Amino acid sequence: MAGRTSEEEVSRAFETDGNEMVVIHEDGRVQRSPVPDGFNRETFRNILAAVDVLYRREGHFPTVDEVYASWPKIAKKTYSKAYASSEFERALELRGIAMSPNSGLSEEQGLAILHLSNPDGKSIQHKLRGLGISQAKFHAWMRQPLFAETYRKRAEQNLGDAIPLALNQLVANADRGDQRAIEKLLEISGRYNPAQIEQANARQVVLIMVESVLKHVSSKDERTAILTEVENAMTRMSVVSGLKSIEE
Repeated sequence: MAGRTSEEEVSRAFETDGNEMVVIHEDGRVQRSPVPDGFNRETFRNILAAVDVLYRREGHFPTVDEVYASWPKIAKKTYSKAYASSEFERALELRGIAMSPNSGLSEEQGLAILHLSNPDGKSIQHKLRGLGISQAKFHAWMRQPLFAETYRKRAEQNLGDAIPLALNQLVANADRGDQRAIEKLLEISGRYNPAQIEQANARQVVLIMVESVLKHVSSKDERTAILTEVENAMTRMSVVSGLKSIEE
């Protein structure tokens, strides 16, 4: 489903099976989307689609006024009636959209975070398919601050847990004589800084070139102009003190 727009995801997620509206999942699983009494299925489907598109575009659950302004073909009182129904809330849950941002994590969301944050080498797409969760639903969940923050914290914890393991592996590689591992270990410990070495080498080259040029320039004004221009060009490389010593 990568690359689809919100509208395309909506049309794919909400389809009709005979006279019933259903939600189609990545794994082919079908769930019936409930329709409130007094609503025809097409109108209710359009309401859900309007809410879904606004939610993904704006990043928050839209009010009745907001959804009516974006899709005025349906009467505002019809939107209000849908918003007040339990079927509407359930139909949105099937899409991964929570009407209340303070409703907490669902059991399905908790299970998803557990699997998605497991560093087992499998892709997110593979894991979502295994859980029967569509990409559209996952992206809707990521709009929920609690889900997104919990998922982020688990990723940060994984990173913190992985650092000691990576350092131990680096030490083991260095013990085996791996030159890159040795250099990286020395760099981490502060005993070796390749960037600093490169900077020192560049500084030395610049000083030699400037000194050579100044040997062949007799005019003091020209010498000063050359030094000023080089100083301005090399302000990021800490060569000013060296240039001043040459001038003196």
